[in-house]
Amino acid sequence: MHMKHLLLLPIVLLLLGCELVYQHPEPGTFTHVAIGLNYRGTNASALSGTINDAREQEAAFASLFSNRDSSAYLMLQKGSSDDSYDNPSSPSLPTRERVTTLLSALVENQQEQDLLLITYSGHGMEDGSWVLAPDDASGTIFLDATTVDPSLLLSVDELFALLAPSKGTTLLIIDSCYAGNFVLESGTSVSLIDPRSIFSDAYEAYFSKGSYEKKVFVMAATTADNTSKEPIGGSHIHGYFTEALLGGLGWDEESQSLLNKPSSLSLDGLYCYIMENQRIKLSGTYQAFYQHPTIVGGPLDLVLCQDVN
Repeated sequence: MHMKHLLLLPIVLLLLGCELVYQHPEPGTFTHVAIGLNYRGTNASALSGTINDAREQEAAFASLFSNRDSSAYLMLQKGSSDDSYDNPSSPSLPTRERVTTLLSALVENQQEQDLLLITYSGHGMEDGSWVLAPDDASGTIFLDATTVDPSLLLSVDELFALLAPSKGTTLLIIDSCYAGNFVLESGTSVSLIDPRSIFSDAYEAYFSKGSYEKKVFVMAATTADNTSKEPIGGSHIHGYFTEALLGGLGWDEESQSLLNKPSSLSLDGLYCYIMENQRIKLSGTYQAFYQHPTIVGGPLDLVLCQDVN
């Protein structure tokens, strides 16, 4: 081994054993934008668990962050009881314009100590783009048998560009097909969930300029090349990923409340819980029968709550 690497090895091993934890010195505001679409009333395939996902994540995180000055925006596309499309003028309908306008305003007003959580449950394109709600009464998503209206899509690059001016911390939790496209950048950092084996890469990731500046954290339901799944039948459905996530937060389905609120919880800890408790396999031969959640790796972990006593 090169002498330089020999000298640096003890330092890196120490850091690998003592994960840096990102905490705000003083808790700021907590804002949650919960987006869920089931596509009823559109010409896209309907999803069964997404509205439950959005509603219950909004309630669970509101309880988790009840000690902060909090606000929430629940944006749902759920169709009507007769399977007709939503009222396009509804201010909570998650059209592309409404979502981007809201996020831009929230980012502009965000301060360094604030946390913005964005959760999305809905369809995802192969490049990871979100399929948002049409803004007209027809509810048209597919222009023809294979073409999705491009004006409805919010791409990975576009979303990150919206978040770039933020002074605070942003957490993206995404339950959609190909959601792993949002975490591809984690290939340039060390994931403490799945550490790299090459020493030089570890050194560069920890000590390169800007290693500690990232304030956008991402956890996604699946990899960039696989779909996200939900049970085919049932009376109260969630996506498999979101179901496990809610369990990690201490959510109780029967009472629809956070009965077992954790005293301390980090994003990495929540990810580990999901990996251990998700009701669908993490790997396999056929992609239709498994999905593997992903997370932006690196030397920083985001503390969601912590007992100060």
